[in-house]
Amino acid sequence: MEILKILNNNVVIVTNEEHEEVILMGNGLGFQMKAGAQVNEEKVEKVFKLENQVEPEQIEKVFSEIPEEIISISYEIVSYATRTLDKKLNEIAFIAIADHLHSAIQREKNNIQVKNFLLWDIKRFFPNELKIARKAIQIVNQKLAVNLTDDEAGFLALHITNAGIDNSHEDAVSLTQLIEEILTVIKYTLKINFVENDIYFQRFITHLKFFSERVLKNNALEKEENQVENELFLLVTNQYPEAFEVTKKVAELLKTRRNYTISKDEQVYITIHLARIIEKTRD
Repeated sequence: MEILKILNNNVVIVTNEEHEEVILMGNGLGFQMKAGAQVNEEKVEKVFKLENQVEPEQIEKVFSEIPEEIISISYEIVSYATRTLDKKLNEIAFIAIADHLHSAIQREKNNIQVKNFLLWDIKRFFPNELKIARKAIQIVNQKLAVNLTDDEAGFLALHITNAGIDNSHEDAVSLTQLIEEILTVIKYTLKINFVENDIYFQRFITHLKFFSERVLKNNALEKEENQVENELFLLVTNQYPEAFEVTKKVAELLKTRRNYTISKDEQVYITIHLARIIEKTRD
């Protein structure tokens, strides 16, 4: 297989025997190699054949931004999850997990901790995935000297769950319509066109699926807000004012059409997602 592009020391894009572009991962696979060289197949540990789920350009962008140690750990997590769950995870899982961990570590370094308001539901409905995610967070914390919380384990469990299930749902039509309503408000407020194969957009869609189910069931969060959560809300909304303005538009939509009041926790997480999309769309 001929190397088309080297993403980093451990990841390369090649042309396989069927003349398809695939991504290969392996320790030292791209080290001191050049485009046009034949790959050392003995070093290949993982093959990513994307099958149009994600464009190669988007993969390249993600790999170029994420440190190699996070990429390596993410591969370990997916391999461990595949063995433990005894089922195949779709190929986008590795990329989504690597991107999420990178973002989580950046937030931790900036002292921004996002409360996972779905954690109780995750513990109840996805206990095996959460167990794997907690183990993964332990590995990340030990190897990278960070302190990611159980909330992040919950978010990671959602990525693992999403990678191992299909998207069927008995309320799929209602769910799709609601997500489309929310995306329309975001699109026209920001005056942007979404790149639907973009990994950051896909992460937001994953969140919207779970969030929209709560809206459709009218399961608004009912709890007393504490000082820490109020401070986090002020921190995030002040740091990302444009994204927060869009979140308020979404809140108005849901209040008017669905009689649903978005909690501060929900506003924080939506705002962070939108800030990332705004940043990547306008790069």
